[in-house]
Amino acid sequence: MDHIGVYRVRRPSLIPLLVSISVLLGIQLFQIYNLNHRYTASDDLVLSCLLYGQAILCLIVAIVLVYRIFTIRRVVEIQIQPESILIEDLSIEADRINDIYIKGYFSPVVGIRPKENKFVPYKLCFNFLSQKDEDEVMKQLKAWAERNQIKVSHKNFSRWL
Repeated sequence: MDHIGVYRVRRPSLIPLLVSISVLLGIQLFQIYNLNHRYTASDDLVLSCLLYGQAILCLIVAIVLVYRIFTIRRVVEIQIQPESILIEDLSIEADRINDIYIKGYFSPVVGIRPKENKFVPYKLCFNFLSQKDEDEVMKQLKAWAERNQIKVSHKNFSRWL
């Protein structure tokens, strides 16, 4: 298979977002703990169910948070091929890509949104290791997008997980 380019990029770090989620999770767990000790189980069945539901939701958020912490700033390879892009082990064909977004100026984050997704998946987001890499990858990516008639937009975008 003919590779146009193989580049090393990293997942975007979202330290402020992760810190704010951690603080909100801590506040929520503190409230659950206080409410649980204030009321006994015989007081209200509905309240007990709500507390357990919130605890389960907090557990899910904590699992996602731990996943994001372990994948933060991990270096991956992106391969720009004639008809597809391979990011790490995830290949996405050009005809399945709806948009390519570039967010930011000084440390831009690139997101590739497939046609079947409303948001950009976290696995399809990356930024660059150095300014030299950024210039080279951006040129190749924009040329590839133009050849495959994919719109490249310089704007903010939402990510999913």
